[in-house]
Amino acid sequence: MPRRILTLLLLLAAGVTGVSARKVEELRSGQAPGQHLLYLPSGKYLKAVTFGYNNLLADLVYLWSIQYYSSYQASDRYDYLDQIYRHVIEELDPHYVDPYLVGSMIMSVEAGRHDLALRLLDDGIARNPQEWILAFSAGFLCYNTLHDNQRARDYFQKVVGTPGAPAVAKRFYAEMFNRLGDKATSLRYWSEIYETADSDYVRQVSWLHVHDLRIDLDLESLQGGVASYRERRGGLPLRLADLVRSGLLRELPLDPDGRDYRYDPHTGSVASESRRLLQGR
Repeated sequence: MPRRILTLLLLLAAGVTGVSARKVEELRSGQAPGQHLLYLPSGKYLKAVTFGYNNLLADLVYLWSIQYYSSYQASDRYDYLDQIYRHVIEELDPHYVDPYLVGSMIMSVEAGRHDLALRLLDDGIARNPQEWILAFSAGFLCYNTLHDNQRARDYFQKVVGTPGAPAVAKRFYAEMFNRLGDKATSLRYWSEIYETADSDYVRQVSWLHVHDLRIDLDLESLQGGVASYRERRGGLPLRLADLVRSGLLRELPLDPDGRDYRYDPHTGSVASESRRLLQGR
């Protein structure tokens, strides 16, 4: 009996992809090659007729989709991406992770439909919150392709909160704060990464970020102190130590290399003697 059911499923899968000889001939005679996908039933319908073997059918449709999208004969094949991956495979097996990853890659890289890719990944994240790779893929797409750092930060936040997520996710998460202008939060996370690093490579990379962020934040604080002094006193301070004497700063910071910051009393500008390691200056 199980073999009969399996045979039935295989025949059903073949029917799904081919529909029928008559339909294929009709499509060949007057419609675009990809039009036959309009006859692919939804996952909800297929699930009702698989006798509990919906996961197997999801496998079959997924494997077929890889073959289908490896062929470039159907010029309109990208029109049915959402139908195949979200309304067939996902509905058949919402916990099947590979189709979310491969489908979103086809949507984004080949079809240029980043919106569809993120919608598919969002579905996968909602249905499989324990699978960090889905949120990571969405975050990397936003960061690397869309340059939407805020959206990328939100995805990476989901990753770092998932048990078993790789350490590299926290580095992406920390950097998103920097790119969004929140250098203080970025420094806090990069400092944590540096202090808990389990390899020389991670320790070195995180220190580069800590080093440059500390310079940026120190310069921002000192420059703000100079501006406040000028507003209160009507002139520039003669030296940075005047900011401490006037109560504008508790103490003068040293840069990450232990050097004093350079101050020009004629222009009010503050600079670092140390170059930024990541920017090479």
